[in-house]
Amino acid sequence: MLPMDDPFPRGVTPRATPWPAPEMSVLHGGRREPPALPLALFGERWAAWLAEAAAAAAAPVDYVAGPLLAAASALVGHARWARATPGWREPPHLWLASVGDSGSAKSPGADVLMRDVLPEIERRMAGDFPERLRAWQAGTEARKAAMEAWAQDVRAARKSGHAPPLPPESADPPEPQEPRVRVSDVTVERVATLLARAAPRGLLVVRDEIAGWLLGMNAYNDAGRAFWIEAYGGRPFRVERQKHPEPIHVERLAVAVAGGIQPEKLAELFRDGDDGLLSRFIWCWPRMVPFGLSRAAPGVAWATGALDRLRRLEPATDAAGNAVPLDVKLAEGAVAAMEQFGRAMQRRQVEAGGLMRSAYGKARGLALRLSLVLAMLRWCAGEGAAPDLPPPGEIGEAAFNAACALVADYAMPMAARVFGDAAVPKRERDAATLARWILSTRAPEVHVRRLQKEIRLPGLSMAEDIHMACWTLVEAGWLRELTAGGAVGRPRATYIVNPALPARAA
Repeated sequence: MLPMDDPFPRGVTPRATPWPAPEMSVLHGGRREPPALPLALFGERWAAWLAEAAAAAAAPVDYVAGPLLAAASALVGHARWARATPGWREPPHLWLASVGDSGSAKSPGADVLMRDVLPEIERRMAGDFPERLRAWQAGTEARKAAMEAWAQDVRAARKSGHAPPLPPESADPPEPQEPRVRVSDVTVERVATLLARAAPRGLLVVRDEIAGWLLGMNAYNDAGRAFWIEAYGGRPFRVERQKHPEPIHVERLAVAVAGGIQPEKLAELFRDGDDGLLSRFIWCWPRMVPFGLSRAAPGVAWATGALDRLRRLEPATDAAGNAVPLDVKLAEGAVAAMEQFGRAMQRRQVEAGGLMRSAYGKARGLALRLSLVLAMLRWCAGEGAAPDLPPPGEIGEAAFNAACALVADYAMPMAARVFGDAAVPKRERDAATLARWILSTRAPEVHVRRLQKEIRLPGLSMAEDIHMACWTLVEAGWLRELTAGGAVGRPRATYIVNPALPARAA
């Protein structure tokens, strides 16, 4: 219900009443300020490339760095695992989510990797796949022909009174799957099939909008959400299928994730109890950057060549000749740093509540994964070494300390920003959205119907929501209501904007 008190005395128009000083805190809507991404932690060459690619996309650098971490973790995959101690190993796969309103350059920031770099790497991965597929198709047709000939022989034997011949081998081998890094089809059976046959080293799930995937995990499979929680740990997993007698066995269930989400969808994601799924994400929600056009193209060829070195990493083999991850252990100094970092995160976990408690609980595992990915990124970029130097056999203190800093100074503050925003009342979030629109457009008035039908700001599709946001801004000294009736139809709700708003520009 809207406030019914009349803020203006009878006979006094809103325009004649003195304006109060506007409260600028409504712009934040209770949100925490985003931390700055410490680019130097990526190493000199990747830091320069990230800045260059972000400028070319007119995007915050976070929207390029997040997809890079996710893609690199998938390319390393099960060729290398990070080992802290003989009893604690982690796959490298990372989950990254870019948060931002529509038009905040989330997709352009990811495009340089998803549109230009990874497709070329997948083309190189394909290798002789077309020939193998044609051979499988030819074999399938040959087996069909053999079965038809056998059926004819059986009929002829019956007519002649002879014993029928035995059937030929008719079981078709599984259809070969094209090697790939990325997948957007997130059904449980499809992902499990690809992990078992086409991408045993792991996959990168790419979703331009992850809200639909996260909210609909159990839509077609009651065990869908449990499957995805398991898909972070790299453990063996069996998918039972109703229409097929044979289950799908995945030796190491682990996928990387890169996707985007709009802020107004966050509250819906966090409405259910904490099962640990959402605290596995690294969230990237930076400030928007002033739009500008870069005259330089990002170094696509260089990034492709560097990341392709990760794709070519060879796993180890067990006694039976099967591929298994090769452990990359923490150096002795890094083990000591892990103990200190783990205790620091444990203290914060005790003091935290809600989803942040879960996030701090996973911080040390996240740091271990990140340390391997950062070490491999520096290696594939040729950072401080000859290009033909073999991949690192251990994770040194520099890489691990960089990972700890990225978790403590970026990932955890970003998680607090995201989780805190989800807890802010909708009215305050909507008022912040409307306030930012007022400043960016220099609007002298706010027309409810125009906002609803033409502007369509995120979260403000219903007239009641717009009115509630406007009244929040009335209370903050930003707006005043002015209802102007027309000759025909209902009056049009209009709010005039405080002319004293400072620096009314984007």
